[in-house]
Amino acid sequence: MSVLSEEAVDALYESEAIEEAQEVAANLELRLQQMISCDISKEEAHKLMMQDSSNLRLKVKAVSLPGLNAICQRLDEYLWHIKEISMQNITDLQQFSDRISKALEGGEGYIEDVAEEIRNLPHHSTFNIDDIKIVNKEVTLVLPQKVAARVVERELVECGYRVNTVLDSLQAFEIILETKPDLVICSAMLPRLSGVDLICALRAMPTTQDVHVALLTSLELNHPDLRKLPMNVGIIRRGEAFGSDLADVLQRFNIT
Repeated sequence: MSVLSEEAVDALYESEAIEEAQEVAANLELRLQQMISCDISKEEAHKLMMQDSSNLRLKVKAVSLPGLNAICQRLDEYLWHIKEISMQNITDLQQFSDRISKALEGGEGYIEDVAEEIRNLPHHSTFNIDDIKIVNKEVTLVLPQKVAARVVERELVECGYRVNTVLDSLQAFEIILETKPDLVICSAMLPRLSGVDLICALRAMPTTQDVHVALLTSLELNHPDLRKLPMNVGIIRRGEAFGSDLADVLQRFNIT
């Protein structure tokens, strides 16, 4: 009986993981077709697609394909913001489904520029706000709760920015590494890896050292923890100073 080499075992494991991810991705396509043919209600399809999206994010963690995790995270974020699926949403979701399927089929070399691929994905319209001048700038929020993130997100969306929220600091590290957003705003208090630690890590890496970062905090400016921050890091204070601090950070980093 032959014994598989370590490389062969790894290849077999990844092949199985890709097949499992493809099965879940096929479910997304199925939900879309069911909605178009009215075989399923949009409400039921939305619920099932939320489940499929979460399941897919778990599956792709075992697949070492650049950008795939970031695309699935954006899909999850897009679905989370939808209240009622429209025809435009169906068109957008079809793009997500196509890109995920092609990435799984195309393998490691399918996505050449992950950051560009992510910027070209459909983006949710979080709030119905008229007369907004859309700014082609990406802002990643790293906050532990979506409800709290909505406050910061609203301010940025009203200014025309594309906003993506990540709840986990370690996952955010990987996503920021691949997507290269124009600005990262992270909470000082995060599970597993604090906001200060995350910022220090981003600043220490040549790949991400040019990504603008700001810390959202309720700490006083003379607090010892803030002294650990690298130079040229923005500070956004919670409370009454939030609006002016956010505006200062956007102006300081010329993110307009």
